[in-house]
Amino acid sequence: MLPDDAWGWWEPTVRSSFLAAAEEGHHVLVHPIGGRTGGAATAVDSLADVPTDGVLLFGSANDDDVLRASNRLRLPVVTIDDVNENVLFPTLSVDNRAGAQAACEHLIASARRRIVYVGTGSASELFVRERFAGYRDALTAAGLAWDERLVVQSPEAADESIVTLSGVSQLIITGVRFDAVFCEYDLLAAPLLRTLRLAGLRVPEDVAVVGFDDERAAQLLDPQLTTMRQPYGELGHRAVELLLDRIRGNAPTVGRQLIRPTLVQRHSG
Repeated sequence: MLPDDAWGWWEPTVRSSFLAAAEEGHHVLVHPIGGRTGGAATAVDSLADVPTDGVLLFGSANDDDVLRASNRLRLPVVTIDDVNENVLFPTLSVDNRAGAQAACEHLIASARRRIVYVGTGSASELFVRERFAGYRDALTAAGLAWDERLVVQSPEAADESIVTLSGVSQLIITGVRFDAVFCEYDLLAAPLLRTLRLAGLRVPEDVAVVGFDDERAAQLLDPQLTTMRQPYGELGHRAVELLLDRIRGNAPTVGRQLIRPTLVQRHSG
């Protein structure tokens, strides 16, 4: 079951789940959640008339209504979710905190000492809090002084049509020094790179840039983006393994299993 999301981050994970299930003689049917009154719980309820062995759900790991619906139908559920903090099902997530720390440690190893964190300020989502915590962890481990001016929250950056990041422009105008930027996720890198270019700053010579996710835009940017790659394929494969384990009558522990991302070094930093 797939979320209603303009960014199809889940596509390579779904592809991996198809392959993993096929190896075990199972078929994966895709059910979009978007547009359904009642959301994921209603989508689960709709399976009462569809021969179904189990549900792989993207998101909604903390949804009580989904839990009740799955219990009514006696359907095992596994979720892939790094947005909700508390989970009611066996859940797989990328290790956002460790990934963000590794990204910033890469910058620090390249002799960068003034690292800006660029985010959208959406602290209600777990992955956002974890990535910011990883940024702080890297600075602390390296003994770098904390400077709150280097944290730029740009809510407007959620709009993909924006040209530049006003918060980063303000840093440059006011003379705040920085030599690197960690982007909360890759899509923030596009307006960031335009902001730096308009200010006459070279990437990576003057400012190194690292993102997180390694979605398609990372290779389309100029320069191509160094980033932390989410383990999309492993998430899909592991989720199917967990779900098949539940279908066979075993009971994986309710809780979150973390999979570490990997650094993909390109030309931005």
